[in-house]
Amino acid sequence: MSFDADVIIIGAGLAGLSCARILQKHRINYLLLDGAEKVGGRIRTDVVEGFQLDRGFQVLQTAYPDAKEILSYPDLKLKSFFPGAMIRYQDKFHRLADPFRDLYTAAKGLFSPIGSLKDKLLVGILRTQVAFETIEKLLQKPEVTTLERLKGFGFSDVIIDRFFKPLYSGIFLENELSTSSRAFDYNFRMMALGDICLPAEGMEAIPRQLLTMLDSARIRLNCKVASLSENKVILASGESLTAPKIVLAVDQLQACKLLEVTVVPKMKTVITLYFTASTPPTSSPILFLNAESSGPVMNMCVPTNVCKSYAPEGKALISCSVLKHDFASEEMLVQKVLEQMKQWFGNQVDSWKHLRTYKINNALPAQEPPLSDVSSKPMQVRKGLYKCGDYGGIASIQTALQSGRLVGEALAQGV
Repeated sequence: MSFDADVIIIGAGLAGLSCARILQKHRINYLLLDGAEKVGGRIRTDVVEGFQLDRGFQVLQTAYPDAKEILSYPDLKLKSFFPGAMIRYQDKFHRLADPFRDLYTAAKGLFSPIGSLKDKLLVGILRTQVAFETIEKLLQKPEVTTLERLKGFGFSDVIIDRFFKPLYSGIFLENELSTSSRAFDYNFRMMALGDICLPAEGMEAIPRQLLTMLDSARIRLNCKVASLSENKVILASGESLTAPKIVLAVDQLQACKLLEVTVVPKMKTVITLYFTASTPPTSSPILFLNAESSGPVMNMCVPTNVCKSYAPEGKALISCSVLKHDFASEEMLVQKVLEQMKQWFGNQVDSWKHLRTYKINNALPAQEPPLSDVSSKPMQVRKGLYKCGDYGGIASIQTALQSGRLVGEALAQGV
């Protein structure tokens, strides 16, 4: 039988690009397909009126092992957030900082109402523990929910409600801390060991950099896959492509559809709204967290305080993220967000201009325990068929890159 390629990869997000990179390194004939007009999957950046708008608030954590190995950070021109957060509580802002990076600011925050002195000392102890523990050992620890993990460590309800819930609602896209404790430990470790950054040209610069490592002749975009059969990929156009090995590098919902899995996985939704202003509401490159019960915004930041290139000269870009998505209209949501921001920053918010709203329905896989850790081995569905993606472990850029690499290495070894 004559094949179109040795391997067909479906999906040109980070996992698919990572897999293709390994295959190209080993000179394996591959074909990379994607239904979109550009690579990147869920990591995309739109340019609107000269502003760089990432589709949803996304960041790169520089401590991710595969990201450090694969990507050129200097070429991405990364700029980092302040290592801490500004927390809105009782109509005031309270700054918390990583004591290992900004001892002075951290010391000033010791007596803030965000938690007791004991709580803040426990944060330092937990940071030290996860930073010095290996990833393998962290992922072998008994698994509970994040809430149970924090309570078991000795944290009070005060710091859980006023710090951990506001912070991790933006990471896990849920505000009950029901996510696996393994995901919490892993993310806490990444924040302790690296910086949280934005690339100068937006988050899409990451998949674009991976694309430069590949042979463009082996990539077909605007090429939607309709179904699979043994050694065969059927496109929406009716065209059939064949290969002895096929890799599903699409998101979890698309993978289930192509595999004809009837049980639909739970996915998390988030809404990100972008505004512009002549003057930023703050000059700090820091994340603002909502520890109050009022208002739809769970976190906000000013990306242009981190990377000036996110906006035209003399303009500020403001990002607000929302978990609740039960508003009657986008206009009502924008109004409620602006009302909350006016409570935070005063009348200057009246001059803000709404640029765009992104509702990301499948932003993140649900990660309640038990959380499978298959990120350390390739995911083989059946003979000749593999899958990779961020749902194969702790949902992150790291898992997407790692899972694609592992599948590529398995194929290179003839597994």
